[in-house]
Amino acid sequence: MERAHRKEAGARGPKIKVCKPNALASTGDTKITGAANLGKRGREETAKPLITVVTPCLNAIGTINANMASVLAAQRSLKESGWELEHLIVEGGSKDGTAEFVEEQVSRHSYCRSLSGISGGAYAAMNTGVQHARGEYIHIINADDLILDPESYAKVLMDGYQQASVVLISSIAYFCRPEKHIKSIWIAAPVAPDRQTWRRRLLRGLHYPHPGFVAKSEIYKHVSFDQGYSLSADYKLMQTILLNLNSADHVFICRQPLIAMAEGGATGSWKARLEGWKQLRAINKELGIRSSSLKRYCSKWWQRMRPLQQQFLVDRVINHMP
Repeated sequence: MERAHRKEAGARGPKIKVCKPNALASTGDTKITGAANLGKRGREETAKPLITVVTPCLNAIGTINANMASVLAAQRSLKESGWELEHLIVEGGSKDGTAEFVEEQVSRHSYCRSLSGISGGAYAAMNTGVQHARGEYIHIINADDLILDPESYAKVLMDGYQQASVVLISSIAYFCRPEKHIKSIWIAAPVAPDRQTWRRRLLRGLHYPHPGFVAKSEIYKHVSFDQGYSLSADYKLMQTILLNLNSADHVFICRQPLIAMAEGGATGSWKARLEGWKQLRAINKELGIRSSSLKRYCSKWWQRMRPLQQQFLVDRVINHMP
């Protein structure tokens, strides 16, 4: 874990350009369940959570169990130190039993909430979850991804908060199902010592993995995911936030992989990658980033192609939902 050590005298808070919010998903029939409602169980936790983990899911019965188990492990680690975690699952109308499984877990765990009746795709679900999040920070973790090291994850969140960090970024590991072996790791680049160098590197193509990206809630809510980019809205959101921070000191970098990301997904096919290149080119032009979309993909895949010295399993500790 590392962080820029130089503090600028009289540094102000982060400066973020407030983008015009995208239209959220269709929520006319949205149902919110969990501890935030004053139902028969009531609200058991009133303190503001340190973090809200937002998990969009659709027909994810094969992966949501392990996802929720990993978040539960992180919640317990934070709880031991007196902090709260909120897990907000945004359910998109699953037909495979995911919705029923999520509702069962929400009824058992007071830190869980769920939103149902959401339509419009993954980024619409993320935007809806972000707007309903109550935590100090927000972290998007997809239904087929996991918190790889819950104890270290909790420690990074607490350390970042104590150091007044606005953005926290960790390295991530890639794995494949069904064997769940870690195949490669994307190591997050260190923070530059000053804002000018930091911004210059970002404009030349420096970027980070979205599964390892955590930001203050108010910033996430202001920027939001641009749903006009169906495959690359996460890249635009991260670069927009990072380019508009007024100090590199507001970013906390953890070089240790804290999140395990399943390979495949919406950008797994070559057709999707080609479309992704087009979207990245448009985003770079919009944000003034002087780096080709092809270069971004090449650097990303170079990270993923580097072999590990030894193989290990994702679910060494996380095997089932308690």
